[in-house]
Order: sequence, then structure tokens, then C-alpha cells
Amino acid sequence: MTVARGVARIALMTVAVPVLAAQTGVLGSLSAEAAVIRSVVVQGNQRVDSETVRSYVLIQPGRNFGPADIDRSVQALYATGLFSDVSITQRGNSLVVKVSENAVVGTVRFQGNKKIKRAMLEGLLETKPRAVVTDAKLQGDVERIKGYYQHTGRAQADVRAETTPRDNGRVDVTFVITEGSRTGISDIEFVGNKAFSDGRLRSVIQTKETNFLSWFTKRDVYDDAKLAADQELLRRFYLRSGYADFRVVSAEPTFDEARNKYVITFTIEEGPRYKFGAVNVDSSIPEVSADSLKDVVKTKSGRTFNALLIERTLEDMTYAIAKTGYSFAQVRPRADRNYETNTIDITYMVDEGPRLYVERIDVRGNDRTRDYVIRREFDMAEGDAYNRVLADRAERRLRNLGYFKSVNVTTEPGSSPDRVVIVVNVEDQSTGSFTVGGGYSTDDGFIAEVSMQEKNFLGRGQYLKITVGGGENSQNFNMSFTEPYFLGRRMALGFDAFYQTSDDTNDRPYNLDSYGGTLRLGLPITDDLDVQFNYKLANRDVSARTGVTDTDALKAIYGDGEYLNSSIGYQVTYSTIDNKQDPRDGLYFRLNQDFAGVGGDGQWVKTTADARYYKEVVPETGIVGFLKIGAGNITGWGDDVAILDNFFKGGETIRGFKARGYGARYDGVNDSYALGGKNYVNATAEVQFPMPLAPSDLGLRGAVFADAGTLFDVDRPSGLAGEIHDDASIRSSVGASILWNSPFGLLRADFAQALTKESYDEEQFFRFSAGTQF
Repeated sequence: MTVARGVARIALMTVAVPVLAAQTGVLGSLSAEAAVIRSVVVQGNQRVDSETVRSYVLIQPGRNFGPADIDRSVQALYATGLFSDVSITQRGNSLVVKVSENAVVGTVRFQGNKKIKRAMLEGLLETKPRAVVTDAKLQGDVERIKGYYQHTGRAQADVRAETTPRDNGRVDVTFVITEGSRTGISDIEFVGNKAFSDGRLRSVIQTKETNFLSWFTKRDVYDDAKLAADQELLRRFYLRSGYADFRVVSAEPTFDEARNKYVITFTIEEGPRYKFGAVNVDSSIPEVSADSLKDVVKTKSGRTFNALLIERTLEDMTYAIAKTGYSFAQVRPRADRNYETNTIDITYMVDEGPRLYVERIDVRGNDRTRDYVIRREFDMAEGDAYNRVLADRAERRLRNLGYFKSVNVTTEPGSSPDRVVIVVNVEDQSTGSFTVGGGYSTDDGFIAEVSMQEKNFLGRGQYLKITVGGGENSQNFNMSFTEPYFLGRRMALGFDAFYQTSDDTNDRPYNLDSYGGTLRLGLPITDDLDVQFNYKLANRDVSARTGVTDTDALKAIYGDGEYLNSSIGYQVTYSTIDNKQDPRDGLYFRLNQDFAGVGGDGQWVKTTADARYYKEVVPETGIVGFLKIGAGNITGWGDDVAILDNFFKGGETIRGFKARGYGARYDGVNDSYALGGKNYVNATAEVQFPMPLAPSDLGLRGAVFADAGTLFDVDRPSGLAGEIHDDASIRSSVGASILWNSPFGLLRADFAQALTKESYDEEQFFRFSAGTQF
């Protein structure tokens, strides 16, 4: 750069100028004193007009400027992304801004991609047609494409970007891809584990070893982010199992080029297993007594240490104190280890926290999910007292939604010392699924089903599911929609609609067309307890099955034509189950009661109750005991209970019997007909265990069980002359099962032998079913 003759006598800058020279590549010397120019001359620009360039220059004609002004102007021009080189010189009374423009992208091509479609790769790019191209953009695109290939299991994929110059400052960009073969994971090993087997720990983490289903599940893909998540899963598992000193020493992937697979080794330190010792509450706030908070304490002396119970106690205690008016109170757990007895004394310290207020809640990274869906998970709003425990609770709630790949809640200083800004950083993930399935059921024969599910419909946090299916003897359509925050409150409003046809089945001597819907409103009482109110409207149309000769008896029993039920009801659910997909510990209880007679043809009260209890029989072995008790009653008021309103039970409650295989039954002329019953009781005792010799990643388990129960009491249909078998004798069975937690859901094969039965019951040794635990 040439300095104006009028200021040539001024010494060259010794610090600022070298810095600027390093940034611009071409920069001369400026005077240490302020200079003045009369015009700004732009050179080298072809597509970008001169006025646009001048708008980024911070030096104005007629005003003093110095080296710092030039430095900032160069930085501003580079920041536009429009230029590959910028230099600013002073020539006489003019400031000369010389630029070299970045090329503009003509076309973008991909070469070598066979496994991943072009449209998917285009979505990863920042380099777009008609946009400027920079080395930084190209390198970023290369890394994103590599990362996506690694995410799909092709860790050895190679990507490079090539540019081909064209006329008028344009370039064509080609991403040359060598996909390589798909890598897998041959072994996942654990070093240092004594309390839990390798198989048990493999069931905790997301990453899985390669098996015959890996082509479908894609869970044998090595990924750095997934490996970090697996370490956190292991930590949570151990902390909830009593191992308060647990830590992951290292998680090392090793690539075996010969086998084209990874070996992942987790090195861990378990430490001793602790129990809760003394549990106390210490409050320094006179108006908040320790005794008043003991009811919300979930950590009980003598129980196995569980960090989750401490976390829940902190939340519940903080919330309880806040409701008494002490918004700034904070609860801190103090843990005192006793290494001789392996116990941990817990003291919940309650004191006045810093008086901080929430200035605002900033939500970042949510490209799809609406802001209010995230904000409503906070029990704090702008202007409220800030509480760290409630912020942690909101973070956990957001993680549990399943809408995001990552969630991180932090704070930043506000506009004054007593203000904080809550910052919520999230990354959206896919929440929809489309599935096509098929199979075989011993009740319905061959079945097929198409299902669409979206857990975050339109980014509003709403749930939508539509299912269309059918089998040899049935067709069905189901739709379900739920708004989890009705009127902005933690109330779930939803509806269900269904249409179903069934005909020509062995267990039903009639054709049945039914349709209807349910309107429901759910209210959470606590984290474990919720109540739901509902209104149901269901219409059924009954007609005799083709080939049935005893049509008069059939019409008397099941009716003929349409029948409408209109009912209101409620459901109370209490659950401490640790995992609904694979329960190993906890209690589940559900009570339902429906009242029919709000219009319609039926007039009855139906009550059902279901209780389940899970517990590991032998700790740390995966051997889980399961007890279930169920009961139900339906009582008519005004009229007898129609047969089709009765309970019908079979192999789904007492294995060893067909569907509708036990209960009251009518002997017809050529056949007998199931009548169900107005009362039932059933019980199950079952032990599940890992399948011997089967890799734990396959999700195969075995079970042995014993079932017992009864179904009885029917109102005799008028005009029915034949004999009805109806008694409350106990039916029972024993057997064994094979369970597979497959990619298609839980598949189960039961082999059962009836022990006690009546002569008119219908038995079934083998039963196959598909579905989830709940």
C-alpha cells in the first residue's frame, strides 16, 4: 500500500500493519496519525456492484481514519463470503479497495454414490447452485457427507470435492465419493465388570453387535455420538443399581481391517454396591419444617442406592416448598459414605438460595418443533424465581419426549445481577414412522397391517397414529390423536376412532361390523399417577354366519341387527415400572369403570382392575419374576346385560385355552356357543430369563408360567330353551414361552397345558401373539 505524499514523513506502524498484512496478503503502511480521503475506489468486482462493496467499508470520505478502521473494513468484506481476497490501499486522496470475487456455483454433482440417494446428499450441503463457493463451505460439505456415511455404517467412506471452472466466474462442483463396504461391530467387550455380565450390559447400551438382523435394525453402526451416549447409559444404569462410585475409564473402538468390523471395549470401575443409610431433612428456613417434607422423600433407609430416587426427591421437595411461598428455597443432597458398611447417609439440605429471576427463556436449534412445545415443559416462566432443580426437571422432560437428538439446558447472565437467561439448546430428530407388517396369529390367522405414526405432529407435540389392517377373517381401521397440553395446561385431550369387521371365524358363529370412537381427557396427578375421563360411542351390527343352522338360538343369544352403546367412564393408572418395553422392576395398577346408558341401547356399569408386579428374582442375572392379578364385573341396571357386552376370555388370560375357550357356554343343535360372563378373576405367575446360548443382542428370552382364573354368570337370553353351562370353577394351566423383542415388536410363542377345566371348554396347546408388554 502507498501512503499519501502529505503524510509520508510519519513513521510506519510497527504492530497494526503486520497484522493487517497477514490477513489481506497485500497491505502497505499507514501513518500512525489519522488520515483523510476524498473517495473510495473499488477494483476487481465483476458481479457485485461497487456500492455494495462500499457499504461494507467503514471509512467515509472526508472523515479521519486509521489502521484499525481498515482492519475492520477488511474483516467486514471477508465476512460477506463474497470474496476470496481483499486488500485496501491509500493512493493519493483515494482509498482503493481491491477484491477478488468467489466463484458462483453452476451445478452440483455427485459421483460414486450408490447406497445413498442424491436427494439425501443434497440436503446435507451448504454449497448450492447460484450461490458463492468457498473452500470452507466445500470442506464442511465433505465432512458432513463423510459423517452421514459413517452414520449408516460406512466408516471407511472417502469424499473429496472437485471444482471445474466455467465462463463468467462460475464453477461446477463434483463430490467424488468412494463408499466402501459397510462396516459392523464384531464384539462389544467390557473390562472390569463383576456385578453384571457382558450380556446384561450390552442390553443397556444402544450400540449392538452385528447379527442376522443388522441389515434391518442398523444398530451395529459405530458412531462417536452413540458411543458417548452409551457411556451415559451405563453410568445411569449403575447409579440406579447401587454403584455410586461407578465410572467409565475408557470406551475404545478398534477397527479390524481384515474383518471390516469394529471391536468396542468399555473399561469400567464399578466400585462397591451401596444401600441408603440414614435419611434426614435439614431445613434452615424456620417456616419450612423438616417433618413436613418427609412424606415426599423417596429414598428409604435400607433400600439399594438409586440416584434416580434422589433426583425425584429433590424435584418433589422443591416443588412442595415452592407451593408454600418460598420460591427461592433450594434443596441440596449431602451424601456421606460409610465404606465399612457400604451405606450412604443422605441429608436433604433446605435453605434460601440466591434471589435470581428468570429474565427470559431462549430456545435454540429447534428447526421443526415449535418454541411453545419446549417452553411448556418448564415449571418456570419469564419473571418467576429461578430454580436449578426445576430447570433440571424440564431438561429431563424434554429428553423423555423423544423429539430431540440432544437437549442441553444452561444459563447466561441477564441484564442485571439478579437476572438469568435460561438457554435451551436442542436438535430435532425424526419422530415419524411408517411401518408395513405381517404375521400369523392363532386367533386371527394371517394378518397384515400398515401403520403411520407421528409423535410430534406438525412440530406441535401432538400424537397421531393411523392403522389399517386385516386378516383372513377381519379388517380394521384405527385412528388416534392426542393433544398433550389442552388449553396450555398439562392435560391430554384426544380421541380414538375405529371401524372393524369380523366374519366366518371358528370362535364366533356370527358376523360383526362395529364402528365408533372415544373422546378422552387425561390429568396427571403425580409422576406415577394419572386419571383419564372418557366418553365412548360404539355401534355394532350382528348377523348370522353363513352355514349356521340354529339361527333362532343365535339371534336370541347375540342379537340381530344394530346395537348402540353410549358410555362415560374414567381410568386411574399408577405405575412405577422401570421400562415399559422390558420391565424388570416396579408396580403397575389400573382401574377402569364405565357407565352405559347415556343414550344408546345398553344400560350397565362395567368395572375392571389390573395389577402387575415385576422384580428380578436373582439380582443382576436378568431373571425377572412377574405376578399379575385381574378382575372385572359388569352389572346391568334396568335391563339384563346383553351377551355381547359380557367379558369374553381365553388364551390371552389363561394360556392353554382357545380364544373364548372358557366361561359360560350354550349347547345348540349342532354347535355350542360362547356366552362369556359378567364376572372374571384371573392370575398369572411367570418367570422370564435370558435364553441360554443366544446372544443377548437378539432379544430372545424364555419363560415358564402358571395361569389360573374363572369367568362366570350370564343373564339368560329370553326365548333360549337349551342348556347353559355356567359355573365359577377354576381353570388353570402351566407352560413355557419363547419371547423375542424383535424389530417388529414383541413376538411371543406360548406352549401350555390345561390342568383344570370343564368338559365344554376348548383347549389350545400352542398360541402365537405379537404386541408390547402394555
